[in-house]
Amino acid sequence: MTGAEQQGWGRRLTGYAWRYRRNVVLALGSSLAGMAVMALVPLITKVIIDDVVTDHTRSLAVWTGLLIGAAVLVYIATYIRRYYGGRLALDVQHDLRTDMYTTITRLDGKRQDELSTGQVVGRATSDLQLIQGLLFMLPMTIGNVLLFLISLVIMAWLSLPLTLVALAVAPALWFIARRSRTRLFPATWYAQSQAAAVAGVVDGSVSGVRVVKGFGQEDQETGKLREVGRRLFAGRLRTIRLNSRYTPALQGVPALGQVAMLALGGWLATRGEITLGTFVAFSTYLAQLVGPVRMLAMVLTVGQQARAGVERVLELIDTEPSMQDGTKELPADAPAGIEFDDVRFGYDDERPVLDGFSLTVEPGETVAVVGASGSGKSTVSLLVPRFYDVSHGAVLIGGHDVRELTQASLRSAIGLVPEDSFLFSDTIRANIAYGLPDATQEQIEQAARAAQAHGFISDLPNGYDTTVGEHGLTLSGGQRQRVALARAILTDPRLLLLDDATSAVDARVEHEIHEALKQVMAGRTTLLIAHRRSTLQLADRIAVLDGGKLAAVGTHAELERTAPRDRRLL
Repeated sequence: MTGAEQQGWGRRLTGYAWRYRRNVVLALGSSLAGMAVMALVPLITKVIIDDVVTDHTRSLAVWTGLLIGAAVLVYIATYIRRYYGGRLALDVQHDLRTDMYTTITRLDGKRQDELSTGQVVGRATSDLQLIQGLLFMLPMTIGNVLLFLISLVIMAWLSLPLTLVALAVAPALWFIARRSRTRLFPATWYAQSQAAAVAGVVDGSVSGVRVVKGFGQEDQETGKLREVGRRLFAGRLRTIRLNSRYTPALQGVPALGQVAMLALGGWLATRGEITLGTFVAFSTYLAQLVGPVRMLAMVLTVGQQARAGVERVLELIDTEPSMQDGTKELPADAPAGIEFDDVRFGYDDERPVLDGFSLTVEPGETVAVVGASGSGKSTVSLLVPRFYDVSHGAVLIGGHDVRELTQASLRSAIGLVPEDSFLFSDTIRANIAYGLPDATQEQIEQAARAAQAHGFISDLPNGYDTTVGEHGLTLSGGQRQRVALARAILTDPRLLLLDDATSAVDARVEHEIHEALKQVMAGRTTLLIAHRRSTLQLADRIAVLDGGKLAAVGTHAELERTAPRDRRLL
């Protein structure tokens, strides 16, 4: 059972709303005040008919003024309710979205691998929209409950038989509402999950649009979208069918009570057992209660849909990382050596990628890791910043187990250039300064020069203020790599992790970058994940991975004198 189910989705949502007490009080208070005034209006009508029009015992001007005053008060109360109720809904929606994002950012690699982009997008958009709609309606709904109760008391005071006739439909309403609740919630949950699946397909197609077009597979992607869209259509159609069945019933049943009451009330009025004013007031109350009943029907429908949205959102918010943050700070003056001590790790526990891997990188040393595809080279670089935890052994930085260190102090000491060279859809300046947002223009340009990126950046129409496309696709692969390299250099890290950082550049640019890297890596501990032979020239030593184990380690010359397998890998 999830934390959301244990604590109750309603109580959790109330807790979010109560952060904004002023908005809650103003929205609910104005709604209750407005409905209380509306509950008294039929009594004013009764007095006007019985005492002003019929008996001429009261002043028309006074009671007409009261009606006008009531209308003004209802207008003011409605304005306040709608404004502050709307603000409350937006505030809670904002907090839920922020908490969702906070949860996602603190998840470790294993938990993030389990997330579906479509499911996250669906919960952050359509689910939160349902919650906003429910919160916007709640103040009015609670006010309608007060209107219903006050009206019921006054109706019973005016005529108990007529009140009992009007309430005869209550059991039918309760049965329909309960039936709606049990069937609409699972249907809405399914429809929302399919909406998230559609978002996932669209995200994949848009992100990989060049691959789609390059292989001419537009029809295949359209087919995928058509398939998930069909399931979404079926889920939404089922929800609409249930709404079409229960909502009209909830709104139509009270009309039967209204017909019975009018018939009995008219008969009693003609017999003189109730006054004409009482009959008109009672009819007004009953007509006035049609709105709350319809609101109840709508809230039951929206409430079940929003419940599915709340539980899906809270389910994500309650997701806990599989690893806990450490408590020790990595000393700023600690030697930044890296040690892999008998490491065993696999993305799937049954299939280890690294098994018994041991390697020591001395402070200030540059070690290149090479191996066949699937040997675990890139995985080695992911374990140093603790994106994943090892299942056996330990990864140590400066003699400290990374599991004992705070992630903030650990990662602030590391400059990472991943293999995919991801860039944000922002300016080049912002991408380079991502790890150091307060960096000066001089620092940014110095990092770009070190990464051999300053030249092509200066040639762009807006220079460093040029906005790159989504994922940086408006730049070439080599340009993206150089910007990513500048981003890592700017933070002045003690540890450099370069995962094939120059794979997408030509030989001339690669030579220039290597010359710059030699200066950047001087005095820094560097781990190179090498896929090209030319990268090995930067390394003091080379570690050869084979089957998740360290097969050999030594200088380039030493390894070329050893077994044929090592020479082949080099």
